[in-house]
Formats: sequence, C-alpha cells, structure tokens
Amino acid sequence: MELTGTDLNYLHVCPRKLWLFRHGIRLEHESDLVQLGALLGETSFSREEKEIPIGEAGVLDWADFKDGVIHETKHGEAPGGGDEAQVRYYLYYLNARGIRASRAILHYPGKRKTVTVEWDEAALRQVESDRDACERLLAGPLPAAIRRSYCRRCAYEELCFL
Repeated sequence: MELTGTDLNYLHVCPRKLWLFRHGIRLEHESDLVQLGALLGETSFSREEKEIPIGEAGVLDWADFKDGVIHETKHGEAPGGGDEAQVRYYLYYLNARGIRASRAILHYPGKRKTVTVEWDEAALRQVESDRDACERLLAGPLPAAIRRSYCRRCAYEELCFL
C-alpha cells in the first residue's frame, strides 16, 4: 500500500481521521482551516516554486534540491507531531528514489517559528514504524472516537461526535 505524507500526519493527529480519510470520507474541503492553510501556502515565500508533486507521496510546498532541503508551510502546528511525521515521510520517499534530501524545514509564519527535521537513522526507523502502524490501522475496523481538545477545529468533528 502506498502511503502519503498526509496519511502519516493523520496517524499522529488522530487514527480515526486517517481511517476515515483513507476509506474515502474526505471532509477537508469544507474546513475553513484547510482553506486558510492553502491561502497561507500560496502567499508565503512568494519567490519560491510551489506545489512540487512527488509521486504518490504528496506535494511539497517548495524545495531547494541542490542543498537537499524541503520546506512545508503550515498555518498551525499539528498535534502529536503530525507535521514532523509528514515531512519525515517526504524525506524517506525522496531518498528511497535516489533524490538527496537531508532535512525538512517546517515554517509557521503566523507564529514566526521554524522547526527543522533532520533525515538520519532515527528518522528512518520512525518512518518505518509509522508505515507499519498505518497499514495495521487501515486493515482493521474504524477506531473509536476519542474527544480531544483540538477536535472542535477538525472537519470530521460532526461525524465523530453527533
């Protein structure tokens, strides 16, 4: 099963959201936060080439391949380390295909913050563990809904907590 960076992000944020998303229930297009994030991505770092597709894995916000650095711009930090999991997977995907990518930089313009994720042996082990967890989760039944503080901002909230 080919996974995406979004899948690994959702695994860390909410396994139920990942299961619903991968089973064809896509509610993000209705989310104001998702639309705000897309606008932020379009307007930030305007001199950079944007939206670089990388096969099945997803789309990079932008990259500096000569230096081996990929960049993602986010509206807010995903809980549970989801953003880091997403870019680790992009690094994994690129390196597995012979494209040198040594680190990812997560940009949070609203917070004036950046987070650097290095590609190393520990990152590889984490991606392999996340991939296994995704495959087990997606092969099983729908996980139970667990109310978390950030659920109120999720496009799936009404589906989980009617």
